[in-house]
Amino acid sequence: MDILYSADQCGAGKTKWALDLLASEPGRYVLVVDRQLMAETRLKEIQDRAALLGTTPHVEIVSSDGVAKTLGGVGTRIPDAGLRASSKPHVVVIITHAGLTLARRWEAFKLWDAIIIDEAPSLLDREEYAACPFEAGGLSKFYNLAPTEEEGVSRIIHKRGFPEPPERWRKFHQLALTGEAKCDLTSWDDLDHRADAWSAWRLWDVLKLDGVFGEVIFLADAFDQSEAFALMSLSKGVRFQPFRVQRHQRVWTPRPVTIRYVSEDRRASTSWFKDERNARDMAKVWDWLALETAPDHLWTSNSGISATADIIGRKVTPRQAGSNEWQSWHRASMIYAARPSPSERKFYTALGIDPAVIETSREGNDMVQFFMRTSLRDPASTAPVVLRCFDRTQAEFIAAKLADGYGLMAALDFDDIGLDLKVRKGGRPPSNGRVRMTPEERRVANAAAQQKRRDAKKKAA
Repeated sequence: MDILYSADQCGAGKTKWALDLLASEPGRYVLVVDRQLMAETRLKEIQDRAALLGTTPHVEIVSSDGVAKTLGGVGTRIPDAGLRASSKPHVVVIITHAGLTLARRWEAFKLWDAIIIDEAPSLLDREEYAACPFEAGGLSKFYNLAPTEEEGVSRIIHKRGFPEPPERWRKFHQLALTGEAKCDLTSWDDLDHRADAWSAWRLWDVLKLDGVFGEVIFLADAFDQSEAFALMSLSKGVRFQPFRVQRHQRVWTPRPVTIRYVSEDRRASTSWFKDERNARDMAKVWDWLALETAPDHLWTSNSGISATADIIGRKVTPRQAGSNEWQSWHRASMIYAARPSPSERKFYTALGIDPAVIETSREGNDMVQFFMRTSLRDPASTAPVVLRCFDRTQAEFIAAKLADGYGLMAALDFDDIGLDLKVRKGGRPPSNGRVRMTPEERRVANAAAQQKRRDAKKKAA
């Protein structure tokens, strides 16, 4: 199965290419977006483009929101839409990432021209449970475990009954109902002697689309570094082919970009953010964000704690891929962490995936996507931009992405706000064996590295 993915650096260019194609070229398409709000935005954009071009595509949204909930599950309504629209010469069915993984059948879209997936979807649904021998009997009453080719892994088979499980088992029940769920137990008796947590999961298989659409296309920044790419690469029948939607690579005008951060050594983590013992430090972080007085300040956090300071600007949820609403704003802050837990690292390692890939996809690329909602999207803008994040590792990752993808050289500034960031006794020695640098030494080294990248780009040109 061949999968096309965009290798262009600019997300706005990918979106324009997709919308122009869907509005101008008669054909039958499925467009997959990350959330319901974006589905409504894309529908209007396609209709507006079609009106200018004089085309008349049939465009509809199939999702689990609104009145449609009364018409059956989205997994059933998506193939129904395919059957209903297959006779139309020009049609665009818009679904969400969730709908993509829940659709039960794709035969109704046989010979449709293309399915275009905007942004990298979440393909893995995984839950962890504490091992409790007292629950083995109840689980075995409603679910069988069948062996698989994977050592220590079983397929979960629902026996029927159990129409309304307790809250603790509701997500597990939903996974089991798909008929595709697995767990890392060989039998329910394993719970009698297992000390650590066990997990159940469902991994959506992209091969379900094989032979259905003329083309399967993914449009996402750094898609080949995403968790979705790594998971799909596990299928031997998948072949990835990069392509460009832009004939000429866009060039960003040099501009001042500053990335500020407050932790030199301790990495951001949701557990540290939420620990009550760190409440005073988190209050200092909110006070630090409140120092930003510009009204064009976009900010977000997944700390799970409400800000204790009055922060100017607009707070949004962390994942804002595809939004153009703030492309004239020049300030953004993100107090964010999305690294895999120790058990997740073990899980991905067992699959043959480097956990570092998952960390980059979840945290690093999420942060780059968020900061690229600002005026950094505009190649012609020369306005100074100020970004804020928690730790130096995040700041360096963002700076490297801006340099490699957009040719923008960011200055890194450490703001010492008096955080009590204790590390274990003695600290962790640097992996290169050298003495840990001071903040000033790091700033000098970072400037030298940026100059080296600039020189290399000039030499390559």
